[in-house]
Amino acid sequence: MIQYEVQGKIGVVTGSSKQEVTLQIPASLDNYPIAKIEGSTFQEQSKLKKVIIPGSVKVIGGYSFAGCPNLKEVVLEEGVEVIEDWAFVNCNIEHITLPSSIKTVGNNAFLGNMCKYDVEEYFKKKDEGKKSRARSNNRAAVFPLSLMEAKENINNEIIESRSRYVDSQFELIDQGSMTQEELDIPIQFNNDECMVAYYSKNNIRGALSFEVASESKTQLGLYGENDPDWLVLKINVIGDGKILSNFFMKIPYAEEVKIQNNGTEKIDTADYHYYFTPVKVKMKCYGNGNINREFALNQFTDFMGKYDTELRNGLIRQEQYDDVKDTVDAKIMEVMDGFLGQIDGAPMFTYVNTLFRYTSEDPDIERREEISEYKFKLTLKYYNELSSVESLEKICFQDVYESLEFLTTITGMTRQQMEEKYGITLMDASGLTITDEDAKTYQNIFMDLETNYNLHADFLVYIYKEMQRLNNSFSVQAFSA
Repeated sequence: MIQYEVQGKIGVVTGSSKQEVTLQIPASLDNYPIAKIEGSTFQEQSKLKKVIIPGSVKVIGGYSFAGCPNLKEVVLEEGVEVIEDWAFVNCNIEHITLPSSIKTVGNNAFLGNMCKYDVEEYFKKKDEGKKSRARSNNRAAVFPLSLMEAKENINNEIIESRSRYVDSQFELIDQGSMTQEELDIPIQFNNDECMVAYYSKNNIRGALSFEVASESKTQLGLYGENDPDWLVLKINVIGDGKILSNFFMKIPYAEEVKIQNNGTEKIDTADYHYYFTPVKVKMKCYGNGNINREFALNQFTDFMGKYDTELRNGLIRQEQYDDVKDTVDAKIMEVMDGFLGQIDGAPMFTYVNTLFRYTSEDPDIERREEISEYKFKLTLKYYNELSSVESLEKICFQDVYESLEFLTTITGMTRQQMEEKYGITLMDASGLTITDEDAKTYQNIFMDLETNYNLHADFLVYIYKEMQRLNNSFSVQAFSA
């Protein structure tokens, strides 16, 4: 019996009986189209001899059938598109026919099977067909601005490959096997710069220009409470008074976006005309004008999604990915510490944070490393939960007491002993000592303090600037792997 779960509008196969000999994957279950087989679902099923996969299944996950020693026959019906890494590794498949719908076969998907030669032959023929078709195409793609200096090395195959790579990601989103946050497309911020490369067999008269496509214009300035923090925009390339091509970019939620041409450089070859354009992305972001919006601290998580995808697709090395992640993690902590340290009107929260600082640096406390580790995990917890000013109120007036209890337990000191040792007390903004009950009364006006709202808005702008800096620093990674 097939086991599955619903993900969005599709069904995803997650298991079956271990006694299956012939496995027929259904095209639908309970009116949900079965569009994916989850990774490792049928791994090491020794009785499995034959598998039939319908065209409704667009993605066969990594290691799906890995290590099935008696699996000799696999039937892939027309419609299957993606076979992920190591999907059929170390089975006993002698021959396989790939349908014309297949677009991607991952690394070592058929390693250990004789049929891997069938797969190689299939893609050899498909690549030959692509080369003949590519000559009639014109394409545009986005690259880091730094590659402007090496534009002579960017040919039609590189532009075509990058463009098709982006197209394939949108297909995976349609299939429900990728989220918008995982899209590996250029991330642009206000006044951010990149290079648009376009090639064509036809010569273009006049300058190229760029505009947000009409279908993407409808997304601008219509923020709703449950909308994502990112917009994915389709950008048209305009020349000779018509749309020549298009590309995609990802921006923070904005009200208006303009793509400024900073001077196209042209290279002519025997076969193609190449146009390399540094562009500046100008936008009106909500920033200070929308203080009721999410804190957008999850921007860093979404930012990493791009690099998760690049690593998964082998576009960057593990050490490059680790470098990005370490930098982003450090920036998360810096942003959170800076933000929380400026919160106004929450005396108990300020008091406990001060205790954390003193105890984690106190050489007399044997377990001070545990205090630092706890504070690190606590900050990440705040980072994941801090989605609104209301959640900030909970952190400052409810969760803070749990942290205080932890400190008294780990240090072996009472609050009074810690206060005497470090010379601190619970105080109001004017420096007067107050009681715990006095501190709780601040909750009544916490939400009305304009300083906290302004702080929130200022931090949105700060976060975007830091994101822009990190993005510019790491954007060339995939092109130097």
